[in-house]
Amino acid sequence: INTPTINMIADLRRNIARELITIGFDDPHSKNWHNRNSVEMNFPFLQATIAAGIYPNLASREEGQSNFKTLGNRKAKIHLSSVNACKGQPLSRKSQILEYVAYGELVKGVSSYTLSLTTHIASLMPILLTAKEFRIRPLHLDGDQTRESLITVDDIKCRCENESAFGLTVLRNRCMAIFERVVSNPNLTIDGLDHADWKALRTLDVVIRSAFQSSPGRL
Repeated sequence: INTPTINMIADLRRNIARELITIGFDDPHSKNWHNRNSVEMNFPFLQATIAAGIYPNLASREEGQSNFKTLGNRKAKIHLSSVNACKGQPLSRKSQILEYVAYGELVKGVSSYTLSLTTHIASLMPILLTAKEFRIRPLHLDGDQTRESLITVDDIKCRCENESAFGLTVLRNRCMAIFERVVSNPNLTIDGLDHADWKALRTLDVVIRSAFQSSPGRL
């Protein structure tokens, strides 16, 4: 990333912060919120924010593959200008496991597509909790119902135990309700949440961190 790009991003951050302050939100600089990755344990949330914020700009590849496939079913490689394309980087070689990346832009070349502004995504949990198209149904194998459920988010499909699927659905609904309430009333600070909301947010904290730490593909 060159200097003009960094300056452009910095200006964009300041403009967005100014607009949020105008409609009633706190100044992000007043409570040391400028760098949320200043503490190591914040990294799972930094990655979750990126994944949820630029969704559906998500691509995946299976074990043994070099190319990624976007949710729009486009095959693409990491852009050569990306740090992730440098020799020795995990994403520059064939995948050893199922991998996901978030990207800022899909660039069309002469004969193929490339992904720019990429970052590895260790866990799909942020997508499952925030994506709009979320469906869940019992999983049947050979005509028999199992103790598992199938969660579908766009073209992403995940299998999990029924209890986990139910808990994830409840947490998702609670977090969505909290988000809508806070956004609709910027004067409602985090201190104004009730006990049930706080329990939901603490559960969210545990789930996001646990999903990140248990990922075999965490870089």
